[in-house]
Amino acid sequence: MLEVIASFILILLIYFLGSLALIQQIIKPSKFLVVEGALGRKHWVTNYSKIILLSFLISLVTTTLAYFLFL
Repeated sequence: MLEVIASFILILLIYFLGSLALIQQIIKPSKFLVVEGALGRKHWVTNYSKIILLSFLISLVTTTLAYFLFL
């Protein structure tokens, strides 16, 4: 059972890194400085979480599919 979990995590990691590289080519990482109204407070707005979440979901689906196909 432990070998199954370890192989699933290893395949997930490899697929995640590969899909992260592809998603970053499609959705360019961006960072914008936003100034809020009259107070003049500044904060950064990024799309990093969208890129990571999309990459993780794609790699989770493909890992599960590959795992059940080759089991």
